[in-house]
Amino acid sequence: MKISGQSYVVYLIWAILVLELGASLIEGRYSLAFIAAATLALSFTPMLFEDRFHIRLPVRFFAGVVLFVFATIYLGEAFGFYEKYWWWDVLLHGGSAMGFGLIGFIFVFILFEGDRYAAPHWAMALMAFCIAISIG
Repeated sequence: MKISGQSYVVYLIWAILVLELGASLIEGRYSLAFIAAATLALSFTPMLFEDRFHIRLPVRFFAGVVLFVFATIYLGEAFGFYEKYWWWDVLLHGGSAMGFGLIGFIFVFILFEGDRYAAPHWAMALMAFCIAISIG
């Protein structure tokens, strides 16, 4: 697992989570400490995915995944952003829809790249849309 070479956003989120974990344990707020620890653990999941399947995720994609996990679990659940801001859930679902659509498009593009399996652009877009809808 390679921690170096990540975005500053990722390092900032990890620092916030580690500080919050320590402060919550000192103050005796164990539920918040558990949420911070779970968010920190989930933010390392893409790196485990890279090691397991021997792929390289772009730094910006990794930062987006970590930011999404931080926003949903830590800010949304621990600090009640879902109740405070009516648009928080809409924002996160819209962002995840774009991310899943992009992943679906890249998957279909890789699948149909080359002369052997040629597909029209509308078919690739339709398949990417269907993948995004079925995932999320």
